[in-house]
This record gives sequence, structure tokens and C-alpha cells, in this order.
Amino acid sequence: MKARDGDGTRIYERTFLLSQEKRDQTMELWEVQKYGVDSFSDSSYVRIYGMSPAEWYERGIRLLARTTVECVRDALGELIGKDVASVLQDAPSATKFIVIDPFAGSCNSLYWILRLVGNSKGIAFEIDKSVFETTKKNLSSLDIDIELVNGDYRSLLRSYRFPVGHFIVVFVAPPWGDALNDVTGLDLRRTKPPIAEIVDYVDSVYKENPILWVTQVHQTVVANSMADLKTRFDWSALRIYDINVEGMKHGVLLGTSRWAPLDRAQGSS
Repeated sequence: MKARDGDGTRIYERTFLLSQEKRDQTMELWEVQKYGVDSFSDSSYVRIYGMSPAEWYERGIRLLARTTVECVRDALGELIGKDVASVLQDAPSATKFIVIDPFAGSCNSLYWILRLVGNSKGIAFEIDKSVFETTKKNLSSLDIDIELVNGDYRSLLRSYRFPVGHFIVVFVAPPWGDALNDVTGLDLRRTKPPIAEIVDYVDSVYKENPILWVTQVHQTVVANSMADLKTRFDWSALRIYDINVEGMKHGVLLGTSRWAPLDRAQGSS
């Protein structure tokens, strides 16, 4: 993608916002809106926490450049939350749900899951200090039960233990980095860290709890990497959402450990 318009104006697109020059800078409202226009022809593209950019910016909410690019926006977050709630609907009404996000970022995906799944609490880990501090300030203005922790989930997760009857929901969305190829799609073995490594570690921590895995994927996934991940689940279902143009659609692979939805056939893959 070209870096500037014909008049010399900087184009706000993914590569620029993730560059060393820009990635850790706090975005002004006009920049967030320009990114939406330049990349998606929509000034309100970066909707988070149920608000348009103008609304959340007025509330004092801020995003770093890289979080602006990498965050799960409302349109996707709400669809993910609805699918998670649908899979969990047959759980006993008194069931407590612990929703874990090892790679917090903006926490907007976690926000939507908690908003749509009753009797739930969120725990999110963010290793980057700048992202952590920005998101912590943002969450303080929202009515949502999320404990945000600054650190690596691999060194901290074992201190969070829950009774066997608690359901664990894990939103798995590590940085894709160069795992996404324009031709072959997303290789789940090349995310940072690899998806299967995350699943294996978290499962070893909660090996007595029922778990619902919610792995963010691209519409095109390297087949072998998907097949390998599915072997870890008792049940799985792939959901691709029709909210972006063809070739840029995202979705989730839902998977379970130590349980399965009552209607296993519905939406399974």
C-alpha cells in the first residue's frame, strides 16, 4: 500500500501504525478516524466498548497506534460474544464462568464476552507496560468485571485456581506477526507464541475444569495447522463472520475440553 496520497498526506494504514516510528504513540481522535477512512472507508471503524471513536475518545479512552490496529472492534467482538454465549447456554444456571485472555490488548473481546455471558468474571494478562497502563485506565471508566494483570500469563496463571465446577473460557488471540500470508492464509503454528503451545499450557493449569477455547482465526487458515489444533479438542466449530470484504474476514474456532455442547452436530466442524 502506498504511504502517501497524491498531495503528500500520510496514509494511515496497518504498516504505518505498526512501525517503530508510530506503534507506541497514543492516537488522536482524528488519527483513529483517518485510519478508519484510509483503510476501511469508515471513520467509525474502530468502535470499542460499545462506542464510536468520537464517543469513547470524549470519555477519556485512549488507544496506542498498535492497539488501534490489533484490537477486536465491536462488530467482531459482539459476534464472538454471542457465539460463546450460545455454546454455554446449556450450562446450569448457577455455573460461574471465568474468562481468561492471555493477550489483553484493549480487552474489547473480553468486554463483549463478559457482557453477553452471565455470571462471568474476566482475567486478562498484558506483558507490555505501555499497553497495560493505557488499557487499565480505559477499563476504569467501564462497568465491567475484568482483573487486568501486567505480566506474562505463563508465569502468573498458576496462581489463579478455581473450583472444579467453574467453567473456564479462554480467548486465544496472540499476535499473528508473519503467521498471516496473503496466499496461504493464517498458519496457527507460526503465531507468537503458537496457538497449540498456548492451549497445551493453559490446559495443563486447568486440567480438571471444563474449558471452552475461543481462538481468533482468519477466513483462510493453513489446513494442517487447523487439523493439528482440532485434535486437542473434544468438540469444535469454525465460525467465520461476514463483516469484512472477501479475503479480510475474521472468525473463531470454538473448541472444548472435558465437555461438549448438548447438540454436538450444530455448527460442528
